[in-house]
Amino acid sequence: MDTIRLLDGAEPFYFPGNDTGCLVVHGFTASPQEVRWLGEHLNQQGYTVYGPRLAGHGTSLRDMAQTTWREWYADVLAGYSMLRSRCKKVFALGLSMGGVLALMLARYEAVDGVVAMSALNRISAGWRWPLLWLYSLTGGSLPKHLPPPNQDPLVQAIIAEQQARGEKPIGRACYTKRPAHSVLQLGALLRRLRQELPQITAPVLFIHSLVDELAPYQHLQYNFDRIGSEDKRMIVLEDSDHVITQDHDRETVFKVAAEFVASHS
Repeated sequence: MDTIRLLDGAEPFYFPGNDTGCLVVHGFTASPQEVRWLGEHLNQQGYTVYGPRLAGHGTSLRDMAQTTWREWYADVLAGYSMLRSRCKKVFALGLSMGGVLALMLARYEAVDGVVAMSALNRISAGWRWPLLWLYSLTGGSLPKHLPPPNQDPLVQAIIAEQQARGEKPIGRACYTKRPAHSVLQLGALLRRLRQELPQITAPVLFIHSLVDELAPYQHLQYNFDRIGSEDKRMIVLEDSDHVITQDHDRETVFKVAAEFVASHS
């Protein structure tokens, strides 16, 4: 068996606190690093926080190409169960695909509230889906079209924050490609979410950027309009792209997410 090694900065995190638990879930091809600052902020408010690493993430593209969305959900479910055994209330907060998984968790478990950030609704592949399926059989991967690290303002902001905190600067602990098999699995998860939205009744806060290029504003409106929750609210940002937990509006994200947890606990 090949040795599995974590990318620098891709490790899960656990911050003990009071009897309100916060499960903080990262996104597709990323790692817990992209939601760690949010987790630290929530812990500073006194909450117990756990950020799991989803199966196949934060190691290698080969690992990810061998996992399914059900395994990603199983990691979220395990994290919820762990927090539920320690805490009176448990909230699920997720970014991008993590937001989708948090919503799915609320469909089947007694989650006390959900914060869905930059939550996707569908993948715009259209007629290309059959080609993507064929490509997945060859083990192919799709590019993410990320700028070089030394030209990516988000990477530079992360490095500067890490240096200011006395941490080893490691940039973004994420993959630079997307396995075709994993994209198909994400598509299957999103189809399931669209079916389940009307049955989700937990309180939900949606946070989304108006200029999100990966998950356009229409994704937010679709999810918001169709979810079954009576207690639902949306916050729309204007100065961040998709990874709002690390972009210009991150302090606003941290503040409104913590206020949501406080108001429901």
